[in-house]
Amino acid sequence: MDIYKEKFTRLEREIIKFLCINVGNSYNQREIALVLKVSPTAVANSLKNLEKEGIIKLNKSKNTKPRRISLNLQNNSVFFIKRVENLRAVYESGLAEYLFDKLPGSTIILFGSYSWGEDSINSDIDIAVVGNLTKKIDLSVYESKIVRKIIIQFFDSFDKINKNLKESILNGIILKGSVRL
Repeated sequence: MDIYKEKFTRLEREIIKFLCINVGNSYNQREIALVLKVSPTAVANSLKNLEKEGIIKLNKSKNTKPRRISLNLQNNSVFFIKRVENLRAVYESGLAEYLFDKLPGSTIILFGSYSWGEDSINSDIDIAVVGNLTKKIDLSVYESKIVRKIIIQFFDSFDKINKNLKESILNGIILKGSVRL
């Protein structure tokens, strides 16, 4: 009988999470160790597997001694991992639950580059709320937890959404509710 085995260790997942949040930036081993509060040696050991799997790029310059570490955006599987990390951040930060409580009966859809795992450090999080008119919602707590600006667009119904925007929204991830075609 085959048993599911985790592909990455806890520390490797933490490194991936850190690099997903800070996508587009590169760090050296010591900087990552300081942020994650582990030893540089532990980070070095984890980097070997992440490099072997093609998740990270290690850039070594002749002018700089420490290696620079960044997500390998040339690897398509990184976008799948990033998409999972982004969705995990929406749930673990409490944002999804907060929206469910504040907007009962609405269809809530995460869309745009963040939902596809193609976001950068400067990207925002786009959320469409259908079936509920504008409501005052304070998202500052969640913006600081996820380290992204959150933009919520309210719509009365799907019928009143521009065709191109509707297509983008429907290619997103439904957090709550359903879509009738």
